[in-house]
Amino acid sequence: MDEAAQRALRRLRDPDNQALAALARLTVEQTTATPLRAIAHPKWVASQLKAVLEAGVRGDLLREWVRRRIASERERWGTEERTLRTFVPLEADEPLRKLLGRPYTPSESLMIRVVDQPAIRGLLGVVLTDTVTRFRKRLSEWDSGMLGGLGKRAAARGKGLFGNVGRNLGGMAENLVEVVKEEVDAAMEGRVGEFIQGATSEAVKTAARYVANPRNSEQFAQMRLAVLDVLLDATIRELATELDKMEPEVAVDVVVAAVRSMVDAEDFAERTEERIAKVMEEAGDGTFGAWLEEVGLREVWTDTTTELLTERLVAVVATEPFERWWAGLFESTRGHGA
Repeated sequence: MDEAAQRALRRLRDPDNQALAALARLTVEQTTATPLRAIAHPKWVASQLKAVLEAGVRGDLLREWVRRRIASERERWGTEERTLRTFVPLEADEPLRKLLGRPYTPSESLMIRVVDQPAIRGLLGVVLTDTVTRFRKRLSEWDSGMLGGLGKRAAARGKGLFGNVGRNLGGMAENLVEVVKEEVDAAMEGRVGEFIQGATSEAVKTAARYVANPRNSEQFAQMRLAVLDVLLDATIRELATELDKMEPEVAVDVVVAAVRSMVDAEDFAERTEERIAKVMEEAGDGTFGAWLEEVGLREVWTDTTTELLTERLVAVVATEPFERWWAGLFESTRGHGA
């Protein structure tokens, strides 16, 4: 490598030299100022997306990496006693509460289809059965306390008034009360199942109507905020325990299988290309930089991306392959000049 090439390489590798940072910023600014549709063709973007997804779902590399990350995070958060609230930025709290606190009234027919599910019916059935069972128990106690006592008093009075005849009449009164009690209980026993079935259907409809009633929308808005507070005030350890019950490893397998099925579709690339082309067409001559400017993030994005790109360039120029490429570039330049 000649002296000029060596001097230039030393300057590129000098930590105090800003040449690479300037090159990185030029690259970032030029890219953000270029219309989106001029940066890459939709067909190329679709093909790259397909290649990335295929690489991720083929074999066990991605799945094992995700499993290791889950295990690592499980160990990390399994003993964390701080609450979720301590990890939520204050800037996000108010917008989240505004979103959840907005009154919303769903369609009654939609709510019936949502609520009328085996799990909900089972829950309502248990509640109603328990209520009826408790009512029967109280009724039985009431019968024993009043009707049963009435029969016994009748028997006692009959004995005193009519002797042996009175004893028989009193016994008949007591037996009659017991028969009535048994018949009432038997009648209820036979109708409980039928009652619960009909009551559950009515309860599902009532619940759907209640949720779909505009007068109750504020209550459900407050309920959503209350649920949010419960989650925010729960410790990370508690939430991690609940998450473990959902077996996230199984969820990973489901997602991988779904992505594999999607990518294997014959028209995946074509459909993806059409969607990307539509997005780019709607963007027109719009640039990524213009969008960043609109949302007030252009300066931050440019600075952070420039910093990241500069770090990569610093690492690249320090390698032997770059040095050989650099020397060859100067050799070819010198030969061309001669």
